[in-house]
Amino acid sequence: MYFDSGMHQENDTRSRPFLGMYFKCCRVYARIYLNKAGSAFVGWCPKCAGQVRVEVSPTGRKDRFFSVE
Repeated sequence: MYFDSGMHQENDTRSRPFLGMYFKCCRVYARIYLNKAGSAFVGWCPKCAGQVRVEVSPTGRKDRFFSVE
């Protein structure tokens, strides 16, 4: 899955870009944040620690919320 690198909050420069992720494995919602390199959004399920990684692409999607199994 690829994500548009231009999706960030421009109102607040202190904000970190994030995606909303629904982890179906444990039925919980969490945010995943852009890594320091700016190449991917990375996060873990808060209950089972399953990792999710969403690569950044200039031609990617503009959606902000996703579900992952």
